[in-house]
Amino acid sequence: MSSENYTDSVEITKYTEVKTVFYLLYGMIFFLGLFGNILVCYVVYSNKAMQTVTNLFITNLALSDILLCVLGIPFTSIYTLYEEWLFGQVICHLVLYAQGTSVYVSTLTLTAIAVDRFFVILYPLRQRMRLKTCLGILLGIWLFSMSITIPYGICVNYFTENNVSFCEENWTHSYSATAFSLFTLTLQFAIPFIVIAYCYLRISRRLNQRAKSKPGSKSARREEADKEKKRRTNRMLIAMVAIFGICWFPLNVINLVNDFNKVEQHFHLFFLISYCMAVSSTCYNPFLYAWLNENFRKEFKQVLPCAIPSNRYTNRDEHTLDTLLHSSVFTSPAKHLEPREPIAERIPQTQEFNL
Repeated sequence: MSSENYTDSVEITKYTEVKTVFYLLYGMIFFLGLFGNILVCYVVYSNKAMQTVTNLFITNLALSDILLCVLGIPFTSIYTLYEEWLFGQVICHLVLYAQGTSVYVSTLTLTAIAVDRFFVILYPLRQRMRLKTCLGILLGIWLFSMSITIPYGICVNYFTENNVSFCEENWTHSYSATAFSLFTLTLQFAIPFIVIAYCYLRISRRLNQRAKSKPGSKSARREEADKEKKRRTNRMLIAMVAIFGICWFPLNVINLVNDFNKVEQHFHLFFLISYCMAVSSTCYNPFLYAWLNENFRKEFKQVLPCAIPSNRYTNRDEHTLDTLLHSSVFTSPAKHLEPREPIAERIPQTQEFNL
């Protein structure tokens, strides 16, 4: 490639049209993510009946996404597009530290949600996690995330060169940056992804086994309805794993590649695209983990009666869509039993459809 073409390719993000597209994308993600996650937090905070184990996990996920929206998206996107740090030294250290903490909290919370559902479905007679245990896990997630990302807050250098200010990671040795990137990729992405995928794969297999366990005990209509519930649940499980991987894998890869061998050609473009994919998870999470939950959806309709039509779903559809996410209200098996079915058959079914 000629030096002229190389220069042109590097400068692609300096075109006004390209900058405008990314500003619009990041602006949309910022407002949608902030609005959706604040709504989730408000619904749980304002309604004590919603303050259950699963909903606390979802709220914690929303809090970490709010942190990413407020202290990540605006500063990082403007810095990358403008190619100058405009926000001073304190914000320089705070943004990288808060952003790293937020990502860890999000991935670990998603892992905790998957593990909780795993035990609910595969061990339906086991006692559910208590609120105190849940709060202890959430506190541990935050303390661990804040501790493990301290290097992001320390190894940052704010400096000015040719009247242009920069905010960059500054490691004493180059191999330190590479080692920390590998460590982060493993702990922040690889391990959570493997655990989440394993849990949801086992859940999917268990749901399929339940569907085939008693083929002659239900009417054809009931059996077909249950099969449809299983299909929707499986699709949602696949979507959760896929969205997590698709959102965060590209950003981890480009950061790792850049640490091993400094990338110059197209780096800003690749980073903007991969970072956009990563932070877009702040928009998907409220939908996947809250909106598809019947209880959350009813509360959303009360908060926003004009924006959310009350007749969008029939009761049957609401229960079907809720097969994956409605684990927040579980009292005792007897409360959910359907008439004229043996108790031994109904208890697992109750747990199965209350993920």
